[in-house]
Amino acid sequence: MKFTALIFAVLPVVTSAWAPFSIAQNLPIRRSVAKFTDDKIPEDAVTKAAEAALMAPNHFLSEPTRMYDLGAEAVEKLKGLNEDKAKMFSGVPGWMVFSVKTEHLDDNNGISTKLALEDHATVACAAQNFMQSLTEDGVGSKWMTGALGIDPTEIMKVAGAPEDEKMIGVIWYGMPAKSLTELKAPKRKLSVEDALTKVA
Repeated sequence: MKFTALIFAVLPVVTSAWAPFSIAQNLPIRRSVAKFTDDKIPEDAVTKAAEAALMAPNHFLSEPTRMYDLGAEAVEKLKGLNEDKAKMFSGVPGWMVFSVKTEHLDDNNGISTKLALEDHATVACAAQNFMQSLTEDGVGSKWMTGALGIDPTEIMKVAGAPEDEKMIGVIWYGMPAKSLTELKAPKRKLSVEDALTKVA
């Protein structure tokens, strides 16, 4: 116990002017953000977030994570693919497409084999790292998939991605209309006691 206390005593205290931090892990507490302002994103925030994404756990170091930062022209193409949501799309400053590049797709070109699933998991972790890093710089984000109302293969075409990559999600990002410190997490149905089983 004394050794543990000593470790915590010498660890640096991490603070942020933008985001609240988790007491347990010293990580910024990310919340989904759907409304953004036109304020400029802090310099290098996206690059730092991309670097954080690439540090996700990765079995065999297969490095399956691919990212596509969509510009105005690409977003206009997406608007054309779902005109009902074009106005909503116009209010999103940043669009980062995350995809998985894996050599282990199944016979149906899907992600079902053990190693393909591991690569998929890595990219999911990468997307979380990306959003956590953005939060630390006060940038809001939201992971989007089916709610975009666009076939993922069409999104990948707009991104100019190779046909052998599979979309994992699109991360919206930008300066939040509401302070990140004011956002509350949706109430979960399961408690820790429901989800955690201690095995002797």
